[in-house]
Amino acid sequence: MSDPFEGRPFPRAVLIGAALLMGFVILAAVLVRVTGVGGTQTPLPPVLESRELVFLDNGDGTTTVRIAGNNGTLAELKSYADDFVLGVMRGMVRERRAQDAPLDAPYLLSLREGGLLLFEDPLTSRRIDLRAFGPTNTAAFARLLRADPPPRSQARPLFQPESR
Repeated sequence: MSDPFEGRPFPRAVLIGAALLMGFVILAAVLVRVTGVGGTQTPLPPVLESRELVFLDNGDGTTTVRIAGNNGTLAELKSYADDFVLGVMRGMVRERRAQDAPLDAPYLLSLREGGLLLFEDPLTSRRIDLRAFGPTNTAAFARLLRADPPPRSQARPLFQPESR
């Protein structure tokens, strides 16, 4: 069988129309992004629980999690056992380095109405909806929100002064 379109060029008007349509869609997307006109933003639901967390890399494959303003250890994260939390943290640290933000500032973990669990970096405005990663990975962060804080009287300082 022979090709019925052999020897006939593709209609030029169709190509021009497709190019104009793609250009219009790209231009409209840029205008919405730049001006905000025509775009919609859903407001975040109210916070039910929140906690500011500081993550400290120990250099031995473990990461210490502390509540901001409390030097006691909330959790010790280990490679392989807590890979999801550590993977999210690597992305957040990469973003802070790109924006020259301090690496030791606290992050915000919050549970909001409707079961929305958000992990946020107030310095870079990056926000991650942890529900998108499934119940097992969401639970890995939820335990940091629900864990009992260490007592202040037993909290150890981050840096011990040198004894003489």
